[in-house]
Amino acid sequence: MIRCIADNISTPLGWTTAENLAAVRAGQSVIQVHTQRWDVPTPFCASLFPEGSIAQHFQSLANDNGKHYTRFEQLAICSIAEAQQQCDFPFASAAVVFVFSTTKGNIEQLNDPNTSDSASVHLGVAAQTITHYFNNPNPPIVVSNACISGVHAQIVAKRLLQTGLYRYAVVCGCDVQSKFIISGFQSFKALSDAPCHPFDAERCGLNLGEGAGTMVLERVEDVQLEQWLLAAGTVRNDANHISAPSRTGEGSYNALMAVLPTEQKKIACINVHGTATLYNDEMEAIALSRAGLQTIPMNGYKGYYGHTMGGAGVIETLLTLHALDAGLILGTRGFNQLGVSAPVSVSQSHRSTDKKTFIKLMSGFGGCNGALCWTKESSIAQEERVDKPTYSTTHRVHITPSCVEVDGKELIVLSDDENCLTAIYKEYVKDYPRYYKMDGLSRLGFLATELLLQAAREECNTAFLHNASVVFVSRSGSLADDKKHQSTIASVESYFPSPAVFVYTLPNIVTGEVAIRHKIYGETTAYILEEKNAEQIEQLLSLSFFDPTTSCVIGGWLEYTDGANFEADLVVLKRMA
Repeated sequence: MIRCIADNISTPLGWTTAENLAAVRAGQSVIQVHTQRWDVPTPFCASLFPEGSIAQHFQSLANDNGKHYTRFEQLAICSIAEAQQQCDFPFASAAVVFVFSTTKGNIEQLNDPNTSDSASVHLGVAAQTITHYFNNPNPPIVVSNACISGVHAQIVAKRLLQTGLYRYAVVCGCDVQSKFIISGFQSFKALSDAPCHPFDAERCGLNLGEGAGTMVLERVEDVQLEQWLLAAGTVRNDANHISAPSRTGEGSYNALMAVLPTEQKKIACINVHGTATLYNDEMEAIALSRAGLQTIPMNGYKGYYGHTMGGAGVIETLLTLHALDAGLILGTRGFNQLGVSAPVSVSQSHRSTDKKTFIKLMSGFGGCNGALCWTKESSIAQEERVDKPTYSTTHRVHITPSCVEVDGKELIVLSDDENCLTAIYKEYVKDYPRYYKMDGLSRLGFLATELLLQAAREECNTAFLHNASVVFVSRSGSLADDKKHQSTIASVESYFPSPAVFVYTLPNIVTGEVAIRHKIYGETTAYILEEKNAEQIEQLLSLSFFDPTTSCVIGGWLEYTDGANFEADLVVLKRMA
């Protein structure tokens, strides 16, 4: 079993979990209109730390070791250090693995004229910097799976502990805001110009927020005392659209049904994503209604914190966990009148409960949906039993700017120019015009997957692929598209952010493109590693088999710098009976 033994929440409402819980119980929020931050030319409404406060707290809490740390790194270190104080073992131990969840990490460094090396923006570099601060010897793992990153990081940590390789996992979800992110959401016209109203009839968009959440998980054989246990976690793709939720809530519903305990009457509440956008809230309400959970209390926290992106899944899980310890189902700030088509039990007021089980839901771009079940009921925690999976590698595709190999045989020799990927498309695919709308990373992943599945067509039919998992690991992630988006917001005079560019500034969008093409409804994710390590990559791919429904895993290394510098090294891993 996997239990939570320490935690921290650091947000503009407080630097500790206790301070955050007290603030939310009091109905507080610092979401407000900002007009003079980061040279964003139009006002925006968000929950932000006061300028300089992260650095000030970092100096009071941490040892800078004479090194420079970014705002993102400082915030993550502060949160982890607070959690470490609750532990009686060093985070420098080899028995501890660090798992980070973030969407954009140090992305604000792209706008820093003093930063000439774009590698400083790599999520893997930031993760290494943070783990080195704690002298941890293991390579850190970064989950960058859009809005569900914080939920998915908990699932990854649970599975890593189940392998027996580690005893403890430090899960840190963190994101800070910047002109880069604000402008992107503005391009989608997704931001509310006032504090948001989740699930309300008057909702008109989301607010963004900053924050970090850290939990320390431990693998134990038996639970002696009443403790919070991560009973189940799953991810499902809705294979519908890279930037819009399924109108039927397919992915969220499937993820929810996979983690529901048999005794639903023991569920205290369902903590949802609740962004206050028209389609997200509607989708979640439909998913809950389809699952027959309309009467179970539901709540969301975006009205207190805004959308903290990679931090949200961890922050919101911890807040729910501690609220239930206090006998409370926290209210949904900003909600007044139900504005979704399916009836759900949402309230702006706090409610009392003595139950100690809850479901956490999140959804994100790329069609991904995540769900967790946390409980203090040992009988519920024991429901999920997964044997260590066994699998075999059936096919491999390797693509570089000079050649394409399928199962070790050279398929085509490429010309070293910007159009070599399109040459592969014209020769071996031809019938999917959406290819021309994709960014470079998605084109690479799409083409490598096409060739892989053409080689595996006999064992990977349509029905088989429904329960497949798509897992890509990279170093640069979406950096090529990050630079494109940054060029559109370089100055007030040339400020023209495009949603068509911004949507691809998430490393997991390529997994959504593959899922849509092949109607894959299983798990999809994007990992970031600073080094290509074949053993670790295979380990990350094989984690998907801890989901008992996973038929096969399609994935591997997928690195794209530009049209002349890229590599795809993908495999099909098939579950063995």
